[in-house]
Amino acid sequence: MSDTAPDRTRSLARVRAWATGILILLAGVFVATHLWGGDASWVRLVRAMAEAGMVGGLADWFAVEALFRHPLGLPIPHTALLRRNQARAAQNVGRFFETHFLEPAALSARVRRAEPASRLSVWLAEPENTRLVAGQLVALAGNVLATEPSPRALAQVRAWARGRVAEASPEADAALAAGIARLVKDGVRSPLVDEVVSLLRRSVEDGRETAVSLVRDRSRWWIHSSVDRRVAAMAVEGVLSLLDELSSGQSDLRRRFEGAFDQVIERLLTEGTLARAVGDARRHVAASGALDELMGQMAATARQRLAERIAADPDGMAEPVAVILGSLARSIAEDRAAADRLDERLAGLAGHVVGVFRPQLGGYVAEVIAGWKPDELIARFEAELGPDLQFIRINGAVLGALIGGVLFAIGAALGSP
Repeated sequence: MSDTAPDRTRSLARVRAWATGILILLAGVFVATHLWGGDASWVRLVRAMAEAGMVGGLADWFAVEALFRHPLGLPIPHTALLRRNQARAAQNVGRFFETHFLEPAALSARVRRAEPASRLSVWLAEPENTRLVAGQLVALAGNVLATEPSPRALAQVRAWARGRVAEASPEADAALAAGIARLVKDGVRSPLVDEVVSLLRRSVEDGRETAVSLVRDRSRWWIHSSVDRRVAAMAVEGVLSLLDELSSGQSDLRRRFEGAFDQVIERLLTEGTLARAVGDARRHVAASGALDELMGQMAATARQRLAERIAADPDGMAEPVAVILGSLARSIAEDRAAADRLDERLAGLAGHVVGVFRPQLGGYVAEVIAGWKPDELIARFEAELGPDLQFIRINGAVLGALIGGVLFAIGAALGSP
């Protein structure tokens, strides 16, 4: 049977016509056997079967009609049950849906059996699908970024971050100290040191006259000024020569300098001085409020720049997201264990979400049904259940006729006239 409303309506009309036609046929047979059938045994058998079939068909017709409306428009008590008890029916349907369809464990098991990870990976393997999802994710991110986060949410995030920073373990401090040590060691060998040495050299070069003045001011009165100038020049040239050698990455002086610097950093790291300094700085940042300010500034800047980029070039922002999604889909397709883990997580998430929102979902179903107009409610329920209920009418008429025939036979066997 088709799921479309017109098809359901046509199906109901067709089965109802059959049920009504069978009832009319039985009535016609009953009347005909009375008027023209005579008193033969087989005529009386047919009449009895028609009579019992009429009774069964009429009783079931009344029962089916009483669910939806007053039979023949008569206000008979305990009829039009669905119309009169719409609110209670809505609550019962919502409760039934909540109890039997939204059971978290059963839903999780069904999701797990469906293997959503494998299905998702196959679907995302198509480039147009990854582009579609990426575009939707970028659009969603743009909408989220355009909305100012609530102060309460920001306060919760900051409190969480402060707690994580304040509760960091000594092992985390040591790991961060080791990272800082590597960074500093690499920095000594970077072009930054060459820039610093070059800056020092220019400063010394520009300060020649200052050096002469310092030497002259501290010299004896009887030493000629030309001698002071030569001494100052020699000192400046010596410093410049030292800086030139230090700026050369292959010089012995540079290698000794780097080695000595490494030893200092390594000693600070080995003795735990650097790790303790990291821990002190971490606790100070967590307690001083500087972390909140830093996080606020970083989050605001990142949010603004990302929102601007999404608004300016959404397709460009979606492209790397599509690449990531495609790579993820291939990884899941190639790794059965990863797919199973994702299935487990999705099943658990589905069960948790349904468990949390179970009452709201059941309440939503009840509210929707209770909000329908009575005629609309009857039309929808009758379209869904009507064909099966009309078959009850047919079965009642047929079964009644068969029972009538059996009872007639029993009566005949017992000698009834």
